[in-house]
Amino acid sequence: MRRLLAATTVAVLLAGGCGIPENSDVTVLGDGPTAGNPVDDDGSPPVQGTRDSTTDPVQFVEYYLEAAAGDPEGALARVKAFMSEEAASGFKAGPDVRVVRMAEKPLYTPGDPDITIRARTVGVLKSNGVLEPTPDPAAAAQGYTLRVAEVADRGLFVTSAPPVLFLTDSAVNDFYQRRTIYFWNTDQTGLVPDLRYMPRSVPTVQQPTMILNWLAGGPSQWLGNGVLPLPQGTAAPDNVPAISDETLQVTLKAQSVQPGDEKARDLLRRQLQWSLRPLLPRTMELKLDHQDPVQYSDTDYFSSNPANRLQDLPERFVIFNGVIRRVLDAPRATEPVPVLKPAENKGFTAAAMSTSATHTFLAAVSGSGSSQRLRVAAARPGEQAALNDVGGLSGTLGRPVWAVTGDGDAGGAIGLITVNGKLYSFGANGSKARPVELPGAPGAIGAISVAPDGRRVALVAGGRLYRTVLGTSGDASTLSPPEQLLAPTLSTVGAVAWNSEDWLTVAGTRGDGRVSIMDMSIDGALVAQRLPDIGDKTVSHLTAYPANPVSRDKSALVSYTVAGGAWDALSTPVPITLSDLAGPTNNPPAGMRPTAPFFLD
Repeated sequence: MRRLLAATTVAVLLAGGCGIPENSDVTVLGDGPTAGNPVDDDGSPPVQGTRDSTTDPVQFVEYYLEAAAGDPEGALARVKAFMSEEAASGFKAGPDVRVVRMAEKPLYTPGDPDITIRARTVGVLKSNGVLEPTPDPAAAAQGYTLRVAEVADRGLFVTSAPPVLFLTDSAVNDFYQRRTIYFWNTDQTGLVPDLRYMPRSVPTVQQPTMILNWLAGGPSQWLGNGVLPLPQGTAAPDNVPAISDETLQVTLKAQSVQPGDEKARDLLRRQLQWSLRPLLPRTMELKLDHQDPVQYSDTDYFSSNPANRLQDLPERFVIFNGVIRRVLDAPRATEPVPVLKPAENKGFTAAAMSTSATHTFLAAVSGSGSSQRLRVAAARPGEQAALNDVGGLSGTLGRPVWAVTGDGDAGGAIGLITVNGKLYSFGANGSKARPVELPGAPGAIGAISVAPDGRRVALVAGGRLYRTVLGTSGDASTLSPPEQLLAPTLSTVGAVAWNSEDWLTVAGTRGDGRVSIMDMSIDGALVAQRLPDIGDKTVSHLTAYPANPVSRDKSALVSYTVAGGAWDALSTPVPITLSDLAGPTNNPPAGMRPTAPFFLD
């Protein structure tokens, strides 16, 4: 139970943003990934500093840099409230809020009215709750000057400022809730998460109205053509009534959902239930135009989100001496390795395993050098299948991942693998792999990870981190133009893995040559250190088991490989050793360690 107890401990530490050395050179901006969306109760939201809250010029500027937080319609007025009348009358800023990460505290010299702030732009917070990453995350920190003057008997005022609504990333964490809404993928087989930020100042009773307006406004731009908007003509109500008799009443104008079209209504209500889930009472009542209302009180909608199949404790595996082995203290540790025939379990260097309701899928890389090959198989639970070689691949093969593993026909499964820095897709039947073009060619692809929804992708190319969307319609898989994300303090990103619906785990090298592992939101706005310093050896392999969004108190499990050895990223690095392997190990080679850990996801 050692490893399970340690995993529980690290989950608690991440939830509280703890476990970080005092001398760490990274500030925790987020409270770490949690499985689910935090929702405040009806208590008072955090208090924002106002113009007259302090007489300290530095603190005054820090309050100014959080003034835009809250209701987007009042952002400009809240910022102008810090200004002199003359400065406010001439302050012309657009509606969007620029989120910045401070490089240092505001620079103030007593007697000098000019206060300098140095910050890097993280992105833009839109009025619809979307935080769009900056198109140039590699840009260095910029200097901005605020002029602050004291007026007798009235306190401090901003008398001159850049025409921008600034907001620090720490203020985003303090004054907003991370909320996830959902849109159907283009096949209508699963819901895809869309991260938004809701001001904590919005009363709980008003939050359903805001969420419905977000849904009616369509998905975030980066999800592009990978998801479907609400049915044409759908309009949100001006106000959703307060919950009454354990029922939330939702009335929508949805002219394209015709009476009797039960499929369209069912898709819509499942999307609404997932998007409103943290706020839902026992029953949701849905009324469309002049149709009779329908009440939904069960949790059958859970199955519409692929992430809901994730378990609290996953089956775990490593590769030792070329053989896929189970890990102790994990479910089914004494059972045979799924899918594989024992005689074929040999010669592997990396593997991935995933499930659907009807099949388990295996992809494994065997051999070395020019003899490397990708082998795949799919089998029903409890059954085994022969491995098939995937053709069309030659060169240096990376770690495979499964993206789409639908129910029923295993032939529709889609996996991804890097070969010589390029990306290829493959199936479960051994058919020839196909190249997947990455628009913009940001560099050689070194690592890739797919979210539980099977559409959102995080990848490392040219030592930088990107997000993109996988398209599966048509004969070939495609990727949308990638958006770069800034992993703070890392000069080079080496590996990435999804650890929940909206959080990534990232490993890379800092400017001082030390390697760290951190968690960051999918838009790059929020960051929490997982392991601030694991030495100077690069992480060659990173894997995580994402959190089920329904299990709100669970955190991701993360493992990695350094210098050929497997580790668990707990509150401290914990090596995976021979004693952690299930079953006997006869005559192990001296000095050999388990490597390439992975989960059955």
